[in-house]
Amino acid sequence: MALIASLAALCGVALFAMICTGLGHRLLRSARLTIENDIERLLYSVAAGVIVFEAALAVSEYVAPVRASVVVLLVAAAVFGMSDWKVILLSALGIARRIRNGSRAEHLLAAAVGCVLLLEGIAAMAPLTGSDALHYHFAEPLRTLRTGFHPDFFVTTSFLTGQGHLLILAGLALGSEKLAMGFLYLPGALAATAAACLARQWVSRPWAWLVALAFLLNPVVFWQISTAGVPDLWMAFFAIAGVLLIVRAHGSDSAASAILCGVLAGGLAGAKYVGCVFAVALLVAYVWESRSLKRAALFFAGALGAGVWPYLRNFVWTGDPVFPFALRWLAPSRVNAHALAYLIETTVVRGQRSIEALWRFPFFAAVNRSNVGFWEFFGPFCLLFLPLFFWKAKRTPHWRAALIVTMCGGLGISLTSGMARYVLPVLPIALAAAFVGAAAVSTSEWKFARGIISVSIAGFLLLGAGGFAVYARPALSAAVGLTSREDYLQQRAPDYATCEFVNRAIAGKGSEGNVLVFFRHVYALQVPYLYGDPQDSWAIDPDRLATPEAWRAFLRQNRIRWILRAPEYPEEIAVPLEKLERDGVLTPFAREDVTTFEGMRILGIRKTMTAIILQVKD
Repeated sequence: MALIASLAALCGVALFAMICTGLGHRLLRSARLTIENDIERLLYSVAAGVIVFEAALAVSEYVAPVRASVVVLLVAAAVFGMSDWKVILLSALGIARRIRNGSRAEHLLAAAVGCVLLLEGIAAMAPLTGSDALHYHFAEPLRTLRTGFHPDFFVTTSFLTGQGHLLILAGLALGSEKLAMGFLYLPGALAATAAACLARQWVSRPWAWLVALAFLLNPVVFWQISTAGVPDLWMAFFAIAGVLLIVRAHGSDSAASAILCGVLAGGLAGAKYVGCVFAVALLVAYVWESRSLKRAALFFAGALGAGVWPYLRNFVWTGDPVFPFALRWLAPSRVNAHALAYLIETTVVRGQRSIEALWRFPFFAAVNRSNVGFWEFFGPFCLLFLPLFFWKAKRTPHWRAALIVTMCGGLGISLTSGMARYVLPVLPIALAAAFVGAAAVSTSEWKFARGIISVSIAGFLLLGAGGFAVYARPALSAAVGLTSREDYLQQRAPDYATCEFVNRAIAGKGSEGNVLVFFRHVYALQVPYLYGDPQDSWAIDPDRLATPEAWRAFLRQNRIRWILRAPEYPEEIAVPLEKLERDGVLTPFAREDVTTFEGMRILGIRKTMTAIILQVKD
């Protein structure tokens, strides 16, 4: 039954992709944007359709219930694009025929890509366990469905959610966590296709298939495409689609292509704050190719219309479009210094301004030594083979666009954040370029170089396949029903036991008020809650809540009826809360020993602690 549900959700994702492709295809046809290449036309169509759907849902949140809006928008998109479905299916069949008529090597590589995509898709159907997803990527859209569209100052990172999170919201609004996960799997498959399409501008089809396979077996990618529950792969897809489209600006006066390229840049900027870096990189490449201020203005208009919505939302709610980063200048009196310092600490790496540090990012060689993890391991290909692309590849508009976006994007992340994982949006571009360089050398007379390239590619693909098999095995087991949902979450989801304890203890009492919790992974909570860790809660400011009296007023104001201590309060706010306990304002309501992870989940170290729910007597 679990396998049937997983396959049904993947079919739902395919239907969503078809609806968005039809919507985008109809819009491109109406704009008279002619694209002969079937694969590119379908990629641009689905990208445009998804971005338009996101923008429409972002606007509808202000005026209508989310669940109804999602259904209405999907039906409207399906009806609008239905007239183009026949053309889309014929194009897809034509692509399939060309693959069938290819060489045996192409068949084997296509089968390998298809197998990996199927396994990654099934793994994505496992119950949600990603740490950041449980904290806010999925938790915040779920909160919106339960309590309505309004700011959540108890979770600072809720203001960092972008338009990709609207797809999570859509999946959850349709009643399916699996569908929401599938909407995050889809861009990985599209980015792999686009990477192969970009590589195909220089190399044969088997090499292009190798690019797609290497992308899908990259540790960062198979983590994000399967179990992470984060929407960053949409940026990767929009970025490489933008590179493919930028080439049409060369010697063209098409206003439609300028606007569409801007829409793709807007999709990048609207996804998250760092997406602005890659949107600017696309703008630089577009201006270089078009050499036209008029079309650059059209590009900017398209980007603004597609990607302004998260920034407009934050401005309406807080007065700061990039909340909370500009608030220290716009309204210093409203700044929570503790939460802001922690957010900067977790999104910006210090000491990344040296020449030696800057060059690592465009070549994916940077690793944050203070927080090493496989989410930063992009593999050796870009570092080894990308220089060969500069040297060996033919200098075409594709070459210039790939070079500008990769270099500007990498350097931009190095200068603004220094977090290596944020370079993911340009990985498929750099990977396609790296394989082009490798393919050029593989035809040379350098036997030693050919051997190094063959061993490197085979070794990485084998290691990637092995790594994915080990990493995804528990998720695959849960997705096909070999492991029950409950057992899987008990084994893999951090803070799941604590959530279940709170759910049981406060079941049926939600109308009495909220429970204040300090643990991070709140997605599984089914009772009204507020998140209170000062490190990521703008509402919990230790400077303003330094006394028991301040806390008593705060508890009344926010209808906090219970507080969970598991096992201790956060250090910054412990003293006044402990005083409230001694004064009898907070009294024990329920307690239970729960098991949770200690330190990084990947280490598998677990501990048992006593969780106590305290009732507010004031």
